[in-house]
Amino acid sequence: MHPAPIFLSFILAAMLCIASPASAGISVAGGSARYTGPISAVQNQRLFAAVRGKAVNRLVITSAGGEVEAGIALGLWVFRQRLDVEVPEYCLSSCANYVFPAGHRKSIGAGAIVAWHGNYNHLKQTGLWQDDIAGRMERYGEDAATASEQVHKEMERLTGLERDFFAHIGVDEYLCWIGKMPPYSVPDYYFLSRQDMARFGVTRVQTPPGYEGTDVSDFIDHVMYLKLKEP
Repeated sequence: MHPAPIFLSFILAAMLCIASPASAGISVAGGSARYTGPISAVQNQRLFAAVRGKAVNRLVITSAGGEVEAGIALGLWVFRQRLDVEVPEYCLSSCANYVFPAGHRKSIGAGAIVAWHGNYNHLKQTGLWQDDIAGRMERYGEDAATASEQVHKEMERLTGLERDFFAHIGVDEYLCWIGKMPPYSVPDYYFLSRQDMARFGVTRVQTPPGYEGTDVSDFIDHVMYLKLKEP
């Protein structure tokens, strides 16, 4: 049995958002761990090995996203270690979904952004998970029924992981995809004010002055500031 695909188009969209994405790297110095590049299980293991036996109180991360399960694992580690999270440049997709909200205190540097463009529950609720069926049929030579069953099974597994993760850290996961839904219907990525993040349980966030007007022209995909309507 082939493993179910991981919605590669959804993940790759995040990785292609940056014109010159940062190279993967892990370093530890002065109580800070630095995580740069795509989020992956391999990168996580490098990080965990690098911090072993060291006093670390902050994760400095620059990432356009990556593997969903690795993002959740990294977020759980951050949350359990009560680490502060600092974003000096960008934190997108899986980084924004799972790592940034898990921080004890969060800070976004001048000119940096944290931006979302959906999660697995978003794919489930909108039916977009079905987009991967054709790709699986081509990849593994499966018929439509078999491919649909396997993709659906993986989608249910991953939405379960997300549900448990967000319940554990006390954050409303609608944060990850509210901008994709009417009346907003953002085409690609959106970022939120500190006040709007707090509406989903993401608190203790420090943003630079004028964060809502951050220049996002360096991003390949469309990134926009989203002001949520009053509840």
